[in-house]
Order: sequence, then C-alpha cells, then structure tokens
Amino acid sequence: MSKRIYYTLLLVWIACLSLYFIWQIWDIYWVVKTCLSILIVLSCGFLWYQNQFWFKKKDLTSLHNIPKSQRVVLVAGDDLSDWIESSERWRLLRDSMWIRVEDCAQLISIYQALDEQNTIANGILLILNPDKYPHVAALQQRISQWRQQIETIQALYKRRIPLTLGVHTDLLDKNLDFWPQNITNHLCRQRSEVQEYFECLQKQLDSYAALNPQQPEHISYTVASTLYLNQQWLIQYVIKNLLPEKPYPYSLYLVACVWLNSFNSNQNADWRKFEIETTGLVTPTHTHNVTGLKNFPVIENNFVRQRYLSKGAKYLCYGINWFLLFCLIGTGYSFVENKKWLQEVIVAHQQYIAIPKHLENERQDSIKSLKLIQQTLQDYMTFGEPQKMGFGLYHTTHLIPLINKDINTFQLEKQKKQIIRLDTTALFDVGQSKLKADAKLVLQGVLTWVQANPNKRVLIDGHTDNTGNTASNKTLSFSRAEAVRDWLVNASTFPEDHFTVQGYGDSKPIATNDNPQGRSKNRRVEITLVDMNHTD
Repeated sequence: MSKRIYYTLLLVWIACLSLYFIWQIWDIYWVVKTCLSILIVLSCGFLWYQNQFWFKKKDLTSLHNIPKSQRVVLVAGDDLSDWIESSERWRLLRDSMWIRVEDCAQLISIYQALDEQNTIANGILLILNPDKYPHVAALQQRISQWRQQIETIQALYKRRIPLTLGVHTDLLDKNLDFWPQNITNHLCRQRSEVQEYFECLQKQLDSYAALNPQQPEHISYTVASTLYLNQQWLIQYVIKNLLPEKPYPYSLYLVACVWLNSFNSNQNADWRKFEIETTGLVTPTHTHNVTGLKNFPVIENNFVRQRYLSKGAKYLCYGINWFLLFCLIGTGYSFVENKKWLQEVIVAHQQYIAIPKHLENERQDSIKSLKLIQQTLQDYMTFGEPQKMGFGLYHTTHLIPLINKDINTFQLEKQKKQIIRLDTTALFDVGQSKLKADAKLVLQGVLTWVQANPNKRVLIDGHTDNTGNTASNKTLSFSRAEAVRDWLVNASTFPEDHFTVQGYGDSKPIATNDNPQGRSKNRRVEITLVDMNHTD
C-alpha cells in the first residue's frame, strides 16, 4: 500500500470515528452536532487536499539532481508498474533515466520541473495496452489526450520531442520480451510515412520468421502473424488519432514503434475481435506470471540527445545568428559590388582594345576612361577599398598592371607617331589633286617641322569623304598625297624615299559622313613622323 492511500484511509477513519462519537456518544444539541460534523468533514477534506498537494510536490522535487550525463526518457501510458515500481517516480539504468508519467495532465508539470533544472527530456515512450480497452473509441480518446499534451509542450518550449509508440500486448512467446530487438529510427510526421515504416518492419519480420529455429533472432510464424495483424489494426484505428494526413507545426514526431510482451491476453478487447474477424482463429486465453520489473526496449539511441540552453545562451545564439546573417548580407552585397566594379574595369579594357588605331578620337576618349579607372584603383590600393567592397572580396588590384599597360602603350604610340592633319580645302580645289598657289603657306610649317626631325621618316596619307565612288576616291587621295610629297622633296634636301605615300580614300573616316561638318573633317591629308625602325 502506498503512503498516499494510507493517509487517505487514515483521514476517512478519523472522520468516521469522530462522527460516530458526536452522534452516538456525545449528548449535546443536534445543532451543535451538525456544526461539529460539518467542521470535521471540511477539516478532513482540507487535510486530504494538502496531502495530495504535498505528494505531488514531493513527486516533482524527486526529479531534482538528475545527472547531466543521463538520457532522460518519459514513460507514459498504460501498465507503467510493469517497468517502474508504483512507489517510485523514476528508474535509473546504466546510461538513461526513465521517468514515470501516470496521467497526461502530469506531463506538462513534469516537463516544466525538468526545464527548471536545465534538463531536457530526450523522448517519450507512450505505452498502450489494446487488451485493456473493450471499445476502440476509449483507446482513441486516450491517444488524442496524450497527443494534445505533447503538441502543447512542443509549442510552449519550441522543442521537438521524439515519440516511440509501445504496444503492450501478448506476443504468444514467453521468451520474447519485446520486438523488434534492434529498433531503427524512422521519422514519421504523417500517416503515409507510418505505412512505409510498417512495410519495412514487415520485411524484417518475414526475414526473422524464415530463419532456422535454432538461431536467436528466429520468431515463430504465429508471432509474426500476430504482429502483422496488430500493425494493420494500428493503421486502421490508432494512427489516424496520432498523426495527421499532412504535418503541421508542432505535430508529433513518431520515430519508432515497439511491441512489448504482456504475457496475457483479453479476448473481449476490440483488438482481439479484429484479429478474430480477420483470421477466423481464436487465440487461447492464458496468463503468464512475470516476477520483477520488465526490461525496457532499447530505444535510447533513437532519441537524439538534446542539450539544454539557458536564456543567456539562447540570447547569445540569437546574437550570433543575427551577426552571421549580417555578415552574409554584407558579403553578398560586397560580392555584387565587386563583381560590378570588376566588369566595369574589364569592359573598359576590352573597349579600348577593340578600337582601330586610326580612330584617334575614340582611342583618346577610351584612354581618358582608363586613366580615371587607374586613379581609382591606385586610391583603393593606397587608402583601402570602400566598405561596400570589403569582407575580403576585393580582388581588382591584379588588374592595375593591365590598365597601366594600355595607357603606356597608347602614350608610346603617341610619342612614336606625331601627326599633323591638313584640311584639303586649303590645299586643293574640289576634285583636284594639284596644289593651290597659296598651299605653300600651309606646307611651309610642315616643312619646318619635318626639317626639325631629320631622323624620323615621314608618312603622308590621303583621305576623302564618301562622295563619289570608292575607286576614284582612293585614286584622288593617293594623288593628293603624292602632290604634298613632291612639294616637300623639292623644298628640302630629303630624298624621295624619306617619304612614304598612301591613299586610303574614304576607308578611314574620323567623323561621320552624314553631315557637311563630318565630311569636311574626313577630307584631309595626314603627315606623320615616325621612328626609322617603326613599321606601320
């Protein structure tokens, strides 16, 4: 007899004895007797309530000082006294502690008591004995109550509580404590996943039944058929009250199902009626007495050990998560900015390379852009890149030599090539290749310039606009270049081979031919001084 029942019976005995004394022995007015009787009943009721509260508090305080190295498993449901003494709250094994939960209403208070001492329940073993329920509706109601309590705890504490379903029934084998012996983890959050899980168990069941009877893993076909029928009954009547069609927030996490041998059966149970209707066979009623506590199934490894986080640690984790999120956003933004800047530098380089050498104006504009980029790159290297390109992603420094090479190459070409452009309007009449009488006024400056650079070869190129046909334009441009060369040869001491003459016609315009201003610029004679070793 437990202490709780003993104190309850003691209070009832005291109340009955007091009432007998008042009404049968004590000779006083009936009004006084009535008042004293009411007072005694209320006093005993108050003492009983205090007694219940004290025992409940004692049960919770007994959960204190749980070793941190132990896995904590809550054992709930039916027939708990088969595994844990009725007078005890918990049972300690080698590396796990199994805590008894008598009623679903106690589940929240026990979980709260564990949380107060920074301990987390690693999982729940919900034991159901279908032989105890003559009607399946009673079992479904009990399952629904446990499900609601577990989902409430998961919602309150924002934690996942793995659930193992234990079916306590007769397995028709006195040597079999539970099945399966090696329980595998299979997460189920909806009914279809349970169906897949049971199919895997059935394959394992068939393989064990086919083994030689001398092998330790062997189970009889009778046990196999009983387990198979129980699976079908669970799917049809029980699982639908345990798991939804589709998972929702804080729905149950069913990780395994294990059958525990009760060593006795009840033919009036709804589950046994299902077995009889399905097979037409009646399992004989029998009872096998088991001394001592039963062995728990090996399910601890299916429960991932969860570590408790205090509020300070949670806030620290939140801070770290926000910091990492900030770093991720900053890194992503820096990556985009660096990629944009890298593309800008590469595009500027490629545009410069793609411009033909005779388009001096376009090349000059491109060089201006490259010089701005060069200055920006130098500033980044000297003073550091801007924050938006930070986070260790700035790698545009290796492009500085490439930009410097473009600029230096252009400057060297400019130094090697010294060009004077002469407007043909000042030298020739329209469509003519003979120099005007006053053309020497323009060419005199060119002569002085050529004589000042005697070690440089002189290139004379004639150009026209696109008026007329291409062949005549090329002939006219070449004749005009020859006329300028002949004048310079006659006016100087340089031999004729000191000059090189080309006629390009309208093939190398420096401006558009769509308007008079552009066509006027394209009608020109270009005189270029180059080094003697330069080849164009």
